[in-house]
Amino acid sequence: MSDPHPRPGRFFGPSGPITWAFLDTDKEAEQLAELTLWVDWLRWRFTLDHRTVPQCWTQHGPTVEELSALYTAWQASFTYSNDGSAPLQWMAQFAFARQRLADWNARTGCRPGEHRD
Repeated sequence: MSDPHPRPGRFFGPSGPITWAFLDTDKEAEQLAELTLWVDWLRWRFTLDHRTVPQCWTQHGPTVEELSALYTAWQASFTYSNDGSAPLQWMAQFAFARQRLADWNARTGCRPGEHRD
């Protein structure tokens, strides 16, 4: 039986922050595909709706930057080399990030099924 829940592609993703401006086209596509798997999981796991992460999030630079920063921080927080409080620190940062994501999304005016540049 297959797992009905979205899952990140792999446990250890980028070895550091994703610097989108310096990626070539192939590497950007690869990183975006990996990030998308994680964002799908994040949306499911934390029941984030379109007001926080719209379906068209990949078309909004600030949202991509915020989510990729969250992703790399999440990877770093959940490694065995960190102390036990690292995941809680990530959760605190995630709370701030959710507000920023909602703010960015409110500026775009995107709605389910309706993308605005």
